[in-house]
Amino acid sequence: MGGSAGHGIDGDGADAGEPGAPSSDAGASSNGELGPAGEAGATGAAGSTGVAGRGGDVGGAPSSGPAETVLKVSFGTEQQKIDGFGVATAWGVIPPAAELDAFFSVSKGAGLSILRNRIPFREAPTNNDNFMGGGNYDYVTSGVDADAYKTFTLNWKNWDLSAMRALIAKLSENPDYQVPTYFSTPWTPPNNDTSRWKLGVADYINAPQIRGYLDPAHYQDYADLLADYVLGFASNMGAPLAALSLQNEPNFPANYESCDWSAEQLHSFLGVLNDEFRKKGVFSSLPGFTIVAPEDANFKESLILPSLADADTGPLIGIVAAHQYDFGPWNVASYAPKPLSASLAAGKKVWVTEWNTTAFKDQTPLSTALLLAGVIQADITTASVSAYVHWWYKDLVDSAGVPNKNLWAIGHFSRFVRPGSSRVQAAGKLGNDLLLAAFKDAASTELTLVAINRGSVETTFAIELDSGTLGAVSSYRTSADEDLASLGSSLSGGSFANVTVPAQSISTFVVPVLP
Repeated sequence: MGGSAGHGIDGDGADAGEPGAPSSDAGASSNGELGPAGEAGATGAAGSTGVAGRGGDVGGAPSSGPAETVLKVSFGTEQQKIDGFGVATAWGVIPPAAELDAFFSVSKGAGLSILRNRIPFREAPTNNDNFMGGGNYDYVTSGVDADAYKTFTLNWKNWDLSAMRALIAKLSENPDYQVPTYFSTPWTPPNNDTSRWKLGVADYINAPQIRGYLDPAHYQDYADLLADYVLGFASNMGAPLAALSLQNEPNFPANYESCDWSAEQLHSFLGVLNDEFRKKGVFSSLPGFTIVAPEDANFKESLILPSLADADTGPLIGIVAAHQYDFGPWNVASYAPKPLSASLAAGKKVWVTEWNTTAFKDQTPLSTALLLAGVIQADITTASVSAYVHWWYKDLVDSAGVPNKNLWAIGHFSRFVRPGSSRVQAAGKLGNDLLLAAFKDAASTELTLVAINRGSVETTFAIELDSGTLGAVSSYRTSADEDLASLGSSLSGGSFANVTVPAQSISTFVVPVLP
């Protein structure tokens, strides 16, 4: 949609119906500067880029001293906690069974740890999700409680939820798949030509799911319905629901399943939701559950500020989420995510909950992966983001369905930076082309460093900690001919470890830290 949001619609066959597949992708540095990936340069052979000494083989003897360029890591200075990295499953678009290892294995794949699913409230005549039981659902409620709330009968066998439930079952069967976080997003409240929960819809007969806004007279109905969804998720889907989003991109003028919300409308609705969720025992029965909002189409927080400022609604919101479609080819050289300062000051976690690389489809797979890794690095180091959730898995596979370099770009973070890890203080950039992000695990016994070299020459530098002793360095790399390839391990110098990052590559270095 021009140069502001970078959205595109990808109708993906009969099952997909009218999915909104926004398009964009990018790369970033941590000093407020985004830059192109650069020309693809020759990638050195694995044996010539060892981590032990400058130019030494992996596993070879360490050099006699640190490299001339030093990255000082303050291992004891924690920044934000990391909640994880994930992908969306909307409209039944889920990884096939043959590729689950690539997406979710923590030993040989990307180790994704978050899944975002769509709540299937669509009631378009030609694509009715049938989650509400069909017909005028005002009359298929189970009843009205004495405390004046409705209980809805939901069809948990709906096709979209059935696909998600099957995926959850497969993930639960394999201990090598560790996905602790599931959250749900509605693209529209229920609305049909009879019930009309939404106002301002252009075509109630043929397209009641598109645009419009929720009628305040139905705020309580919708809050009751969402409470029933949240309370029923674990027993019907096979895993607990960690969070509920209020709306996908409430400010984007979509021509697919959608709903418009202003900041004031979100604030008013949250007040009603607070009352209904407490009446139904949502918060008391699910102590770890929280609300996600506003999932703005761009990386902004303005839509949620009135709610954060209110002492009644502010505590409901645990995660301030945004998408990143204000970035695209039109501003590659200048864009950087600005921290959502008010949200961070209020103690909220900040997540990026959608993005893809469609706007960069003309670039090579490696160039796109470098841009994607750069965006994640910028989100984490510049904007203090705690989680990154990509759009459909289809952006992470090639035309034959084989996992592509986009998945491995995410995997350089997601496999090694597990939920509960923390970012630690370190420079986010060395020179013009080397982007860096440093983390420690929850036990404070391991350092993980992700290094993205978008330039045309290799870079060697030394890692130095403020305290502790570095153990052997394990290294992993994605390049023109490598996909999260393990390069083995090598000795460090104890107080330092020399590492080399080839041109046009992404590397992850994992180092035990001893007292």
